[in-house]
Amino acid sequence: MRKLMGFCACLMLASLIGCSTFKQPSEQEKLNVSEMTSDMRTWALGRGLIDLPANWTGGGDVKLYYGLDANHSTVEVQVVGEGVTQQRFDEALQERASRIAAIKNPRLNNVSMLVSARGETRQRIMLQYFESTEVPDTFVHEFHLLVDDAYVMLRAESYNGNIAPVVARLKKLSKEIFKVAAPNAGAGFALGPIVIRSNHDQEIATFYFAPPASDVALEVYINALSPSETKSMGARAEEGAQIFLAGDYENLRTRKITLAGMPAEESLIGFSDDTHRQILFGGETYRDNPSLSRPFMSFSLSAGGIESRPKDPNAVVDLVRWTLPDFASFGYELPLWQQPEDPDPVNPSLTDYEAMAVWDAILKSVRIRFNSVAPTADPYAHVRVPSAEAIAEGKRVLDELLATGPDGQPWKPEPW
Repeated sequence: MRKLMGFCACLMLASLIGCSTFKQPSEQEKLNVSEMTSDMRTWALGRGLIDLPANWTGGGDVKLYYGLDANHSTVEVQVVGEGVTQQRFDEALQERASRIAAIKNPRLNNVSMLVSARGETRQRIMLQYFESTEVPDTFVHEFHLLVDDAYVMLRAESYNGNIAPVVARLKKLSKEIFKVAAPNAGAGFALGPIVIRSNHDQEIATFYFAPPASDVALEVYINALSPSETKSMGARAEEGAQIFLAGDYENLRTRKITLAGMPAEESLIGFSDDTHRQILFGGETYRDNPSLSRPFMSFSLSAGGIESRPKDPNAVVDLVRWTLPDFASFGYELPLWQQPEDPDPVNPSLTDYEAMAVWDAILKSVRIRFNSVAPTADPYAHVRVPSAEAIAEGKRVLDELLATGPDGQPWKPEPW
């Protein structure tokens, strides 16, 4: 009987720890985890907050939806850079406008793809250009803002010549964006150093974080009103592993958890091929009452595979390249035969214990900010209305900034 009870106990233990082999962490692993998790930085994450190791960096973008029916409209918001001076903002806009203006639209008698550039102040400039050379009445409208030292870009499209409502929405939204410190973000959707206090109906965002020059990466996907998955994450992870990994994977841990105050589930797996090993951790929330303050949140941590290259500490961050429309990005990418070869894949720089400990610390820190959803319109959304002097100065500076196009001919931005 005792042998039978011991055997049953072993089976229960095995079921609790999954398919992984129980192993006590070494003292070095404990020290590494302590160094990574004892100094954490708080980031604003949509309607919530998250703590990450202090040396991690990241960013993201969000698409705001106005209306939930077939006639809804959207605005994309992206933080292009932080610590941006007025001079760098001016230079980036000049390069962007020149590159777009240099491209001609062959379907419309080779007119410039850049339709207009309008300035309210030096910190608030709107560009309008053709979305492509294929559709003559579809335009892209970009509102470029310098909010303190944060360079923010708003982007929306108009169709069939219906331009005025899009421009009006961008103007209104531009006055609802504020620079904040993460713990004091208050009401609104937080995106890095800014908070968006807009009365929109839906928000879908993606955030990316990683340590410097590392094989480790964290991705966070937020969809406020998306319904929860009906099939458990563990079951979907197993199905995906069977299909894409041919069953060659390790189930490190699968369990139900609480994430941002909501029921959630996690699935942690490791897998290998002939060249290297990788780990992939996933976690997501489940809730019956989706809302802006109870969003669907999906977290994915990966380690192993391709390692990011070290960044030059003296390099100036490019404020133009990654956000240009495709038709204006010619010349940035090297020809295929001149591009460096992809580096060889690497094994995870974190042990399973280290990765799981960091993962646990990160997920436990995620919380929804108190009063992150304002019951009424933000009362301070109008405080940055520019004066007549500021408008005049903005027009003068913008005229000088964009006075000459790439062909040497002057083209002038229109006033508001």
